[in-house]
Amino acid sequence: MPTQLANPTANQHYVSQTEQRLNAINPGAKSENQRIYSFSLVDRKNFALSLESPNGRLISQSLSLRDVFSFDVLSNRTRQNFEDIFGGYEATIQKSTLSLLSKLDRGGSSDIKDEILTIFVAKFMNFLRNPFSIKKVLNTVGPLLRYEPTDPDILAQFKLVLDGSKPQEAYLCGKLGITPDEYRGWLRALFLMLTRLTPDQPNFMEHTVKGLYEMPSGFPMACVHRYTSEDADKVCLLSDRGFASPLPEPYTSFNFNLSSRAFISYAFAPIEKIEPPLSVPHHVLEKLFEAYRNSRKTVRVTHSLNDFAALARYNQSVVSWCFRDVYASSPTVHGVNTKMNAC
Repeated sequence: MPTQLANPTANQHYVSQTEQRLNAINPGAKSENQRIYSFSLVDRKNFALSLESPNGRLISQSLSLRDVFSFDVLSNRTRQNFEDIFGGYEATIQKSTLSLLSKLDRGGSSDIKDEILTIFVAKFMNFLRNPFSIKKVLNTVGPLLRYEPTDPDILAQFKLVLDGSKPQEAYLCGKLGITPDEYRGWLRALFLMLTRLTPDQPNFMEHTVKGLYEMPSGFPMACVHRYTSEDADKVCLLSDRGFASPLPEPYTSFNFNLSSRAFISYAFAPIEKIEPPLSVPHHVLEKLFEAYRNSRKTVRVTHSLNDFAALARYNQSVVSWCFRDVYASSPTVHGVNTKMNAC
């Protein structure tokens, strides 16, 4: 049976409330009262931000757009969207993030591979669903758009993604600077990437992540950075895009916020591009590379505590890659320039 996509939610978050709450100003408050500081981009090159309000913004109303993921809106209470699919991944983010940070606090680093992979899958889903990355998503998954499901029930849902009622389309296209074809193509891409064609089997998104981790020449790496300083500004920014990509080619890289005091960096590089010791002869390197290509891949994980130079680089990369807003648990942020909005 296909996934049921009927969900009445209209205020749809493209960065989950779960992730925002891990960066809340007042994490001990009731969920409906939790807030987060919002900054607008002033100068990307000089990492300059303007604080929206000294009181922050309600998380329940932040990083969301009305019906952005809805592909068939029949009334104010009746719509089809991807909210339930997203919710499954969002639940894993909080559980895996808290588990990862707890294990590292206890000094464990050898049993965190499941958390590292689960977090990446959920955060990669955030990249796919981010409305400010629609053009990039279409460029990334473009070849998949040529396909249609063959299962009759799934195909019927797929046709609804294409042809369902979308009264929000004109408004969203104007706000996001995209065409109706791009908006519908993106909804189509989300359906094809996230729908499970058979029960209990990976969807296309999970296959994509698996392929990234298991490339024959790939060298997957991850580094968790944590901060225990009581200085108010030693916090990690959260982007309105949900990610940053800090490294140049040949690396495929992602920076993701984990919480107000932690972030994680992932990098995937061809093994041939990893800088070897100068003393190793070329013919030995070739044998080592070949042996690595034929080996079972595993992600190399490191972790760091209170590396403030890395925090500054991270926060600057978030500013560089955001669309127009970033968020934090503090009104001052290490590594970037913040000021109060004059308006």
